[in-house]
Amino acid sequence: MYLEHVMESNSQLIKQTIELHQKNKIPPNTWVIDLDQIAANAKILGETASQNKLITYLMSKQHNRNPYINSVAISQGLHKIVAVDVQGALQCGRYNIPVGHVGHLEQIPRIFIPYILKLNPEVITVYSINQARWINEGAKLKEKIQNIMVRVITDGDVLFDGQEGGIEERELDIFAHQVKKLSNIELIGVTSFPCVRYNETKDDQIKSTQNLETILRAAANLNQMGFSITQINTPGNTNSELMPELRKLGATHVEPGNALLGTTPSNAFRNDCAEKTAFIYLTEISHFYKERAYAYGGGVYHTNYSDHINALIGSTWDEARKNKIRYNFDVVQDIDYHMQFVPNPDLNQTCKIGDSVILAYRTQMQMTRSYILPISGLSGDRELKLHYLFDHANNALDHDFNPVSSERVVKDIEKLIKTYE
Repeated sequence: MYLEHVMESNSQLIKQTIELHQKNKIPPNTWVIDLDQIAANAKILGETASQNKLITYLMSKQHNRNPYINSVAISQGLHKIVAVDVQGALQCGRYNIPVGHVGHLEQIPRIFIPYILKLNPEVITVYSINQARWINEGAKLKEKIQNIMVRVITDGDVLFDGQEGGIEERELDIFAHQVKKLSNIELIGVTSFPCVRYNETKDDQIKSTQNLETILRAAANLNQMGFSITQINTPGNTNSELMPELRKLGATHVEPGNALLGTTPSNAFRNDCAEKTAFIYLTEISHFYKERAYAYGGGVYHTNYSDHINALIGSTWDEARKNKIRYNFDVVQDIDYHMQFVPNPDLNQTCKIGDSVILAYRTQMQMTRSYILPISGLSGDRELKLHYLFDHANNALDHDFNPVSSERVVKDIEKLIKTYE
């Protein structure tokens, strides 16, 4: 339903994207971001968090840590960025984006700890005493005290495959006593993931997982041991609607991510979510083989919470909105060189080489090899402007597709932020 939501709430994004693509202003395989909608979503999230006395760490991997999206979101009331890996933290540092939380879901490799400490994160999550000792060593060299959180787990907690790790609750006291011996770190919080259950169908109820109960017990135990636990960090499926409940349950910090983009699971099933879908994926018909149409790939990564994904295909908005063709995502590909479509002539579905292809689905942009193009002004509240095209490594590109300096990007962002004041 993400595409349907954009068609209803922001057809201007689709219309402008098709026009710009047909004029060779936007390449295929590009995520086109409506920064005005990002600002609106961020304002809702920031105000709701403030009303519920929650601190937000923005999960930025979904939009590949893009500095325009991060900066606009922070300007509208979100706090700082959470980086789930070293790459995300360093990319934020490159563009002067403040990092609040790092180390969860991926621990910091020892070689990178000095560089992460330079970013002055508010907190680093650890899964082991080894990680805590390495951070302590790095902090001692920099003559600083670094706050840490611990990921606490126990039997029955929800753990996604490949994302397991943390301190077993039954061994927490041993870990805590070891941490007390370290001079340059302070244990100030607990976390887990996911603390909120994802709704896989429209009838599923969003509710907290056992993980939240685990970390609340852990926080109470650590307080009894003499620690001052000020962070109960509860990431997973966080939107503005859920924040009051999280506060009631004991959360102090939340990590909205897909909510900023308007692609939470709830957005897949409902059209009344406060946060609206703020981007589309643009590609282009490349060629035909037998009855199938092939578009340029690179952005195929999605958990759609639906049994199908449709694309709008055409060379104009009027043509595309009447030509909704199903994307064949059942095709198994090791590398998504192409996206495959099968037009149904019985439904008057047609497409031709060079047509614009518009999709919207839940994604993780950092896992694709797509471009990202932030656009401001689609709401009509400011001048329409295409900002730098970014490659998959988060490099801003000039008109010849060569990288430009981060300093130039930061200056442009500073000018843009003033228009949102």
